[in-house]
Amino acid sequence: MDLNGKNIIITGGAGGIGAATTHLLLESGANIGVVDNNSDSLWTLKKSLSSYPENRVNFYSIHIGQFDLVVQTVNMFFSRYGSIDGLINNAAILKDGPLISISKGEFKKYSLSDWDETITSNLNGYFYFTREVVEKMITKRTRGVIINVSSISAAGNMGQTSYAATKAAVNALTVSWAQELATFGIRVAGLSPGITDTQMPRSSMNEMLLNQWVIKTHLKRMADPKEM
Repeated sequence: MDLNGKNIIITGGAGGIGAATTHLLLESGANIGVVDNNSDSLWTLKKSLSSYPENRVNFYSIHIGQFDLVVQTVNMFFSRYGSIDGLINNAAILKDGPLISISKGEFKKYSLSDWDETITSNLNGYFYFTREVVEKMITKRTRGVIINVSSISAAGNMGQTSYAATKAAVNALTVSWAQELATFGIRVAGLSPGITDTQMPRSSMNEMLLNQWVIKTHLKRMADPKEM
């Protein structure tokens, strides 16, 4: 696929899989809109991309769960380049915890705020960005591509009630959108990574749990973000 001159938005583009993808897309000649709510990661990424012309990479520090900001971001990117060829829905958060646990005779229930925050980031944000980007694609008759990054946790994983639920929903959206948007020549595909060497698993799991996951993999190691 020739990506030279293509205009692509990637959410969660400043860290892990997102940053690796941003580098690869720029190397391939694409113009990129990097969306991330971590301003420190955005700044670090921006410094690492200083060799590229400023007119080829754009940085948007927003929370993808805020619909008005999503609309504004898509409109800004579209106005700058005149079309949008691709969207990579990659941003996600992980709030691990059991549905119910008992400690010293007292119940502890999974946090409602963690549930709401995960749904907002991992599901609503995908819907918001895709809806707005697809409108631009259809308007310009762009035969674009939508990539939804899911997870093997979509099949269910102990201690990941909210994360697994959102990733299962993302898989359903991917199939639904692929069927709907084919009429317009827009392709929709999903990627479900296994455990990947990013900040997300390292910040949410201790060394023992990480090793248990690694043992389960066929290659006996975590994936490199560049491989994704």
